[in-house]
Amino acid sequence: MVEFRSLNEWEMNAWFDHCALVFNQYNHFEASRQYFMNHWYNDPWRERRGIFVAVEDGEILSTVRVFHRRIYLAGEVFTMGGIGEVSTKEPYRRRGLSGRLLEMAIDYMEAEGMDFSMLFTGSPRHYSRFGWEEVPVYWKRAQVLPQRSPDVRLLDLQNPQEAQQVMDLYHHYSSRLNGPIVRDQQEYWQDWVRTEISRWWFVKGRGRGWVLVEAGEIQAYLAAAKDAGSDTLVVSDFACRDDEALSFRKLIQHAVWSLGNGEPVEAVFPTAIASDFSATLEAQHGLMIRTNNDGLLKRLGTSNVSELFHGITGGDRAASRLVTWPLDGY
Repeated sequence: MVEFRSLNEWEMNAWFDHCALVFNQYNHFEASRQYFMNHWYNDPWRERRGIFVAVEDGEILSTVRVFHRRIYLAGEVFTMGGIGEVSTKEPYRRRGLSGRLLEMAIDYMEAEGMDFSMLFTGSPRHYSRFGWEEVPVYWKRAQVLPQRSPDVRLLDLQNPQEAQQVMDLYHHYSSRLNGPIVRDQQEYWQDWVRTEISRWWFVKGRGRGWVLVEAGEIQAYLAAAKDAGSDTLVVSDFACRDDEALSFRKLIQHAVWSLGNGEPVEAVFPTAIASDFSATLEAQHGLMIRTNNDGLLKRLGTSNVSELFHGITGGDRAASRLVTWPLDGY
C-alpha cells in the first residue's frame, strides 16, 4: 500500500538517491546527487515538512518539494512556494502519485500563507490541472565580442564587505522587477549563490561572477555560465546602480573574454536588462505560476497572472519586467 506523507529525517539520503536516479540531468549520478544535496543544504529556508513523498515498502516512488521563498512583485514583497524535485520512478508513473503529492503541496502552501507558487516544467498540462498557469519569459539573444575591461574583476563573496555591497546592489536592482527571489540572508549568498555561480560540481560546465568597480565602489555585477560544447553564454544574474546599458556591456564582454576562446559568442539575457546590443527577442516556455491567495489579484487590480508578472497589458513584450534569475533555480 502506498503511503503519502512528509519525508522523515532518516530518509534524506534515500531521497537524494531517488532524485538523482530519476533526473540524472548530467548523465552522471554523483554530479546529479550533488546538485540535489546543494539545493537542500545550501538553502537557509529549507523545510523538511515541505518535502512530500509516496512510499511503498520503504521505497520512495515519487516526490514533490516546496521551496520557501519570497519574491519581488509590483513594488511589493510576496511569499512564494517554489515547486521542485517533482519526480516519479518510471515503473510507477501514470498512477496519479505526483498529482496526489501536488495536492498535498497546495494544502501545505495555503496553510503556510504562501501567496504564489512558481515552477518550471516541460509538461504544462500536468500542472494546469492543479491551477498553475503558463507564463512565458522573454529573453534577448545577441552576439557579443570578447573585450577585457580593466574595471572588471572576479566577484569575491567570501569578502564580507564585498558580499554586503553586492547584496545591497541586488536589492536595489531586482526589487524594481517582477519575480526575482528576495535574497536578504548572508547565508543564502555564501552557500547557495556562491555555489551556483561556480558550478563546481558540474563536470561539463563553467560559471563565474564579476564586478565592475569604478572609483573604488562596485557599480554592477554579473554572473554567467557556459556549458561545455555550447556556444551560448547564459546570464544567470545581474545588477547595477546607474548607466545600465554601459555597465552590462562592460561586464558581458569581459565575461565572453574570460570564459571564451577569443571568438564572439551568442549571449542570452533577460529582456528586462537594458542593453545597447542588437538583439533578437525569444520567448522561453516552462514557467508556471499559481495564485494561492484568491483575493490577491483583485487587490492588485488584475485578473491576469501573466500581465501582472510581466508588468504590461498586451503591449511590447520587450518591455516585460518579469525575471527569474537562473542562479535561484530549483
